[in-house]
Amino acid sequence: MKKRKPYKIIITVLIFATVIASLFLPYLHLPEQKDVNEGYVIDFDLAVLESKLIEDVAKEENISKAIVYSTAKNILNGRSLEDTQRRLKEEEYYIIDILAEKINETVAEMEEMGKLEKRDFSFLGLIELSTSIIIHLKQDIINSILLIITLIMTVILSIVSGIKMVFSKSLKEYRLTKILSLINIVLSLLGLVSINAISIGALQVENFYKSNWGSGFFAVIILNLIIWVLAVIGHTHEKYEGLVTWKMILKQKQLMLMAIPFLIYGFIFYYSPLVGWIMALQNYKPAAKDAQVWIAWNKFIQLFSDPDFLRAFRNTVAMSLINLVLSFVFAIGFALLLNEVVNIKGKKFVQTISYLPHFLSWVIVAAIVRNVLSLDGGIINQLLVNSGMIDSPINFFAEPKYFWWIVGFSFIWKETGWNSIIYLASITSINPELYEAASIDGAGRLKKMIHITLPGIKATIFVLLIINLGMIMNSGFEAQYQLDNDIIKSTSEVIDIYVLNKSFHQGSDWSIGTAAGIFKSVVSIILVSLANRSAKFFDQERLY
Repeated sequence: MKKRKPYKIIITVLIFATVIASLFLPYLHLPEQKDVNEGYVIDFDLAVLESKLIEDVAKEENISKAIVYSTAKNILNGRSLEDTQRRLKEEEYYIIDILAEKINETVAEMEEMGKLEKRDFSFLGLIELSTSIIIHLKQDIINSILLIITLIMTVILSIVSGIKMVFSKSLKEYRLTKILSLINIVLSLLGLVSINAISIGALQVENFYKSNWGSGFFAVIILNLIIWVLAVIGHTHEKYEGLVTWKMILKQKQLMLMAIPFLIYGFIFYYSPLVGWIMALQNYKPAAKDAQVWIAWNKFIQLFSDPDFLRAFRNTVAMSLINLVLSFVFAIGFALLLNEVVNIKGKKFVQTISYLPHFLSWVIVAAIVRNVLSLDGGIINQLLVNSGMIDSPINFFAEPKYFWWIVGFSFIWKETGWNSIIYLASITSINPELYEAASIDGAGRLKKMIHITLPGIKATIFVLLIINLGMIMNSGFEAQYQLDNDIIKSTSEVIDIYVLNKSFHQGSDWSIGTAAGIFKSVVSIILVSLANRSAKFFDQERLY
C-alpha cells in the first residue's frame, strides 16, 4: 500500500476545519441604526416601494411603472386623495384603491417579520434571516437565495471533499479537492457580497463598512486557498514522482533562478493589482482610505442597466470580431503568398515594408486614415467618384455605419505584416521534401498551399486563435479614441473609452470603471477556457 503523504493528512484536517468555520464563524454585524439602541428597525414603507408589488400592479393594470410607483409613494406618505389624483388621468383613478389595498396587505405581511432583536447572525441565523427576507420583504430574493446556497454548499462541499480525501487512494482526489476548493472560495466571496447586498437593500443599511463583515467567510476563503495550493503540490508531486527527481531539479537550478525575477515581476504587476477589484463593490472615494462604504452589486446593476455601457459592449465585440476575422485571413494569406516569392531580396524587401506600419503611432495612422477618407481630396472618394461608383463624395466620419469597418481595415493595414511573421516562421519548419514530393506528383503552387502549407501551420493557427479569442473584449482604444467624434459616438465608443469617461470625466466614478474592467476580464477568461476546451475536444493544439 502506498504510504500516505504528510500533506494529504494536512489537507484532510484543513478541509474539516472549513466545516467548523462554515458552521460557527459566519457572523454578520449589522451597523448601528440611528435612534435605535438595540436590534434593528426595518422601514417597511421603503421595503414596499422596492418590492415586486409595484411591478406586478403595473403589469396587471397595463400602467406605467413610474406612475404606479409615484402613486404608491403618495399613499404611503399620507397624501390627500386630491393630491394623489392630480398626477393621474381620470381613467387611472381606480389604481389608488387597488394599491391602497395591496400596500396594506403587504405591510401587514412584512410586519410579521418584526423588529430584529440582534445584530449578530450565525450560520443558522443567516439562513433564518435570508428566509424571512424571501417570505416577508419580497425583495433581494436572488441575494438571499444565493446566501442560503453559499452557506449550505460550503459545508456540503467541504464534507464531500474531506471524505473523498480520507478514503480515496488515487490522484483523482487531488483534482476533485482543487475544484471543490475553488468553488468554495468563489461561493464564499459571493456570500460576502450577498450579505452586503441584503443589508443595504432589504434592511436599508446606508453605510456598510469593512468592520461589519463576519469573520467566518474570510476563514473559509483562506483555508480553502491553502487547501487548493497544497492539493496542487500534492497532485504534482505524486504525478511526477519517479519521473522528476531532486537531482534533475538541481541540474536545472540555473534556469529556475533565472525564472524567479519573471515570477516576481508577474506577481507584482499582474496579480497584486487585482486587490483593486474590491473597488467595484464599494462607493470608492480616494480620500476615505479605510472608511469606504460597501455597496454590494450596485455598480454592476448600474453598469448593466446603462444604455451607454451596453452600446459600448456591442461596439467592442463587433470591432473585435471584425479585427479577428480580417487579421487571420489577411495575415495567413499574406504569409502564404510571401512564402511563394522566389527572389530572396524581393521577399525581404516586401516583408520589411509590410511590417513597418506596426511601429507607427495610432496618432499618425489616424491622421493618415482621415486624409485618405477625407471628403475633400481624399483618395478613396476620388477613386469612387472618378470610377462612377458614386455621384458625390461620402463623409465617412459622419456615418456611424462605416466606423467599424474603417477601424477594421486600418488595423489590417497596420498589423498584417507584423502578424504574418509568426506564420512565416511556422512555414519554415515544414519539411521541404514534402514540397518536392508534391511537385513530382504534379501539384501546383495552389495545391501545395492547400495540402501542405496550411496543414503544416494548423497548430500555430489554433494556438493564436485561442489567444486572440481571449482578446475579444479588447478591440483597442487608441484607434477608436483618435478616430472618434460626437456624430458617430453610437458606434465608436468601446468599453475602454466608457471606463475612461466614467472614471475620470463624468463624475470620477472609479467603482463603475472597475466593475466594467472585471466584466471584461471574466468574459476573456471564459472565452479562452472554452476555446482551449474546444481545441482539446477536436484533438488540436491548445494552450494548456
